[in-house]
Amino acid sequence: MAHDVLTRVVRRETHSPRTVATVATLAVVVALAVYVGIELVLHLLGAAPLLARPAEALDWVAAAPFESAGTMAMAAVVAVLGLVLVVLAITPGRRSRHEIMGPPHAVVVDNGVVAAAVADRVRRELDLSAGGATVGIAHRSADVTVRPEPGQVIEPARVREIAADELAGYGLTPRVRVRARVLSKAPEGDTA
Repeated sequence: MAHDVLTRVVRRETHSPRTVATVATLAVVVALAVYVGIELVLHLLGAAPLLARPAEALDWVAAAPFESAGTMAMAAVVAVLGLVLVVLAITPGRRSRHEIMGPPHAVVVDNGVVAAAVADRVRRELDLSAGGATVGIAHRSADVTVRPEPGQVIEPARVREIAADELAGYGLTPRVRVRARVLSKAPEGDTA
């Protein structure tokens, strides 16, 4: 029982709800429904329409030339919007957080905290200056960028090994793959 509860809590903390997309979509649908309702009521009362009478609007849509650039552009916009909504409906939203080690405890940590810890370990192990290591943590990958001091030789494999060792100690779920880059500094006065 407790494990199921912790699993649900961790899922809620690591995945974002689609509330914003849902509310925005519903707001547009409600606004269109209200507008159509107002136009129908105005038509039944014999008053002037806000934009167009319902029959005139339907006739305009039916008479629109489907080969025109404007119609094709509108269709493309609607198709892209529909595709975005389908993707939002199917894919899970992810927050920039990971679960650390599993049961019997549930610990959720922000990716920025993990990145700072990994960067600190890389800086200490390789004797780099402050800002010499930059780490970005994504859902399944860690990107470690090292800027060595002039004359300092650092192998990307060593950077990857240190970062992977630090991440392995956290037991992140899902596991994070490490990519390492070593940048060379430009000589002083070089503006290229």
